[in-house]
Amino acid sequence: MTGNLSSLKHQVDVFKLKPFPTMLDCGGITAAAYNVPKNAKFHLVVIDGEGKTAYSASQGWTWSSGPDAGKFIHHTQVEKSLKKFPGMLYDVAPPTDMAQAAHLYDLQQFPLMEMELNKVMATSKKTENVAFADNLRKKVVEVRKQRAAQIEALSATNPVQAYRDAVTFVGAYLQCPEIAGLGKMVSKLKQDPKVSEELRAEAAYQTTLVPEMRKTTTEAVFNKKLKPMADGYMVAFGNTEFGKLVVTDAVEAHRLAIIAGTKH
Repeated sequence: MTGNLSSLKHQVDVFKLKPFPTMLDCGGITAAAYNVPKNAKFHLVVIDGEGKTAYSASQGWTWSSGPDAGKFIHHTQVEKSLKKFPGMLYDVAPPTDMAQAAHLYDLQQFPLMEMELNKVMATSKKTENVAFADNLRKKVVEVRKQRAAQIEALSATNPVQAYRDAVTFVGAYLQCPEIAGLGKMVSKLKQDPKVSEELRAEAAYQTTLVPEMRKTTTEAVFNKKLKPMADGYMVAFGNTEFGKLVVTDAVEAHRLAIIAGTKH
């Protein structure tokens, strides 16, 4: 819960999570779905193609011996799962040259997919490669249009989530016809009182509570400094969804993590 985009990028590099898509779990929904302990500051989970947990630990362990010595265990579990469940999102079996592009499509990593397609097509313009590349590109356009329409519809019922989804969309598709419309929607939503208050709540959390949470390592300091700050934050932003659903859990999770660390 003390994570931000910078720490997320750092973890992606440390645990070599590319090209898998990554996100900040601001609402704690993903953590709850995979039973991540509430007092965990960090947890790495791999779910296989059957939806079963293939790896779950508070750090990235490596194999100490054997043929995979030195490799991250979560990497070998991912590789094992990919061999058993190679991908289901495209409806035509990929030619050998297009296996990596198909994999990137499965991961919804469309810019990387496009780079891979261009690389293959530069050296091997076989009929089957051209047909498969055209099929993937067509599907990306369909996914993009469908997602943009969903976000626009969401703005009428849940402007806060629509704003967040629109910002994510614009970041994922740097150049596409839908960006202009969503960009206007984002500008309009910023003027919505509920959206602007949620954004203020998120910004205040990152600038006031998160730095203090990172420094707070004992229960005494928690009670003396962090708790009063958190109480003050809730006075100002306790009526926001971010305050009620995220910050309350974040502060409590931090307290539990401190207690667990002290016991060990």
